[in-house]
Amino acid sequence: MSTPSFKEMLDTWHTVTQAADPFLDSLTSDVLLTDLLLKGKPVGQTVGSAMRRVTYHYWYHIAEIQAIRQMLGHVNLPEYVGDFEKEAPYRPE
Repeated sequence: MSTPSFKEMLDTWHTVTQAADPFLDSLTSDVLLTDLLLKGKPVGQTVGSAMRRVTYHYWYHIAEIQAIRQMLGHVNLPEYVGDFEKEAPYRPE
């Protein structure tokens, strides 16, 4: 286990996100509405809903600063996104 420098992690983050951009830019509404597959079988959500979940999950981890806010006495902090596929599925433009 190690703690890389902030610069190293930021550089890595930029590399990964830039590498993902061409794939993400190629996605269409039709692709986002298809079933997400695992070993060739649908997993119960669309590609678009899975991408939304990943996005919110990413934001959630960024928001782990909530622990500090709790320690500072803040109240009514947001919670995990919950049953996202049912409450807010991907919908085409």
